[in-house]
Amino acid sequence: MLTPSLPKNDPDPVKRQDLLRRQKQVYIYDSVNGITLVKDLPTHENFSISYQVMRGKGFSALIANGVATRVENIFDPFDTLEDYEELFPILPKPTSIKTWQSNTGFAYQRLAGANPLVIRGISSLPDNFPVSDAIFQKAMGPDKTIDSEAAKGNLFLADYAPLNNLTLGSYQKGMKTVTAPLVLFCWRARGLRGQGGLVPVAIQLYQDPTQPNQRIYTPDDGLNWLMAKIFVQIADGNHHELVSHLSHTHLVAEAFVLDTATELAINHPLAILLRPHFQFTLAINSLAESELINPGGFVDRLLAGTLEASIEIIKTSYRQRLDNFADYTLPKQLAFRQVDDTSLLPDYPYRDDALLLWQATETYVKDYLSLYYTSDADVNGDTELQAWVRKLMSPEGGGIKKLVSDGELDTLAKLVEVVTQIIFVAGPQHAAVNYPQYDYLAFCPNIPLAGYQSPPKAAEEVDIDYILRLLPPQSQAAYQLEIMQTLTAFQFNRFGYPSRSAFPDQRTYPILAVFQAKLKAIENEIDRRNSTRFTPYIFLKPSRIPNSINI
Repeated sequence: MLTPSLPKNDPDPVKRQDLLRRQKQVYIYDSVNGITLVKDLPTHENFSISYQVMRGKGFSALIANGVATRVENIFDPFDTLEDYEELFPILPKPTSIKTWQSNTGFAYQRLAGANPLVIRGISSLPDNFPVSDAIFQKAMGPDKTIDSEAAKGNLFLADYAPLNNLTLGSYQKGMKTVTAPLVLFCWRARGLRGQGGLVPVAIQLYQDPTQPNQRIYTPDDGLNWLMAKIFVQIADGNHHELVSHLSHTHLVAEAFVLDTATELAINHPLAILLRPHFQFTLAINSLAESELINPGGFVDRLLAGTLEASIEIIKTSYRQRLDNFADYTLPKQLAFRQVDDTSLLPDYPYRDDALLLWQATETYVKDYLSLYYTSDADVNGDTELQAWVRKLMSPEGGGIKKLVSDGELDTLAKLVEVVTQIIFVAGPQHAAVNYPQYDYLAFCPNIPLAGYQSPPKAAEEVDIDYILRLLPPQSQAAYQLEIMQTLTAFQFNRFGYPSRSAFPDQRTYPILAVFQAKLKAIENEIDRRNSTRFTPYIFLKPSRIPNSINI
């Protein structure tokens, strides 16, 4: 590899420009449904032999499990809830099998599940969610009121408005179902030290409270409460797959992979820093486009909406993410959702573990970039970096309207923030939404990706037969397990541990060593925290985080 240098310091600028021109010829932009993608996957971006071997081992376990599983009457419901557990004769049984029906487990998934990114603090109820004190007190006791708990900062909301009016998909026996629920939670403190937990208080299945047959469900409602929770989980699963996972990690990352390849020379220090975090991202996105987001694929077959409707949600969330990129740093997002105050929400595993990783990554990025940018003038004077910024913000490139808050990437501090977010998305953030899928979605009664019965009328009391008909039928449940195992079967590389050859500048070795030492300390801290958590949160343990979005 060429010696790392900024353009102004390169001893052979002619060769540098020639190499950069070649890169531009290989990485061709395409716009698919308004999303920036590579037109044709460059050969050298494809999966390595070692990657394919690891992937094959994951398939072997899945095939063996499938052979040992008996799925009969594939489009019919199972006879009992326990039948869903029989889909795991060889594969390990997901932890959610034991907790999926409990209120504690349901609430805890907002904080440490597959999609811990929806819940937000509220100071008052939204106008379209008319929960009365009488309803509130069914869960919280006669001495609690909505106003008194709101004043203490104890109220939290999960709102699935992006799914409102989603065009429903179909399957062999009829239409799938989904709603856009609102869920009220309240933090209940216990003990002298303020320990406690999040309590689910009320569920409204639709955004419009005046809709016919509308009802607010509470934990006193028996099987109707279980039904309402299932509809929340259906909404959460669709939001997770389309927004938190696909749009906000895989697709957002692709724009940066392409712009880095076309605007930064291979020996640019920033390109060298980012390259390990881009490994196989184009390849996995290309595979997803051809096998998962296509007619008859995962999104079309399992999720609740039509393929076209699901793609619209992807497009909308992708555009929102890139139009406001600077606002999506982890600290800003936690503050925006009003979940950053640990005194108000003491137990939030995703937040607490993610912040450790964000801070360590930020320090690593700053220390590395400071080797090459000794002043803000160096940032302004880097012609390739500024071309990278322009391409990222151009409609013909990344289309990112708000790369930085004020529109100008003119200081080292701003560059550090942008690069920290890129690396965090590629590593910890993707791990946080990808690897929990086996524990929480492989056992589909916990998070079905569609319902198969319409919600009941307001006065209707459901029974266990309704619950079984609402949940995915046998073939859908088996396919959902297959996809979730495939997406979580292995970890190809490790966050913070690139190959030594990836960094030709020996001055970077001590910086990388310090980062790795911090990651080990974070691992120990997370292990300590997990000893007292409701369920150990293992998905942000540094040793379990890949370096890049590659699965």
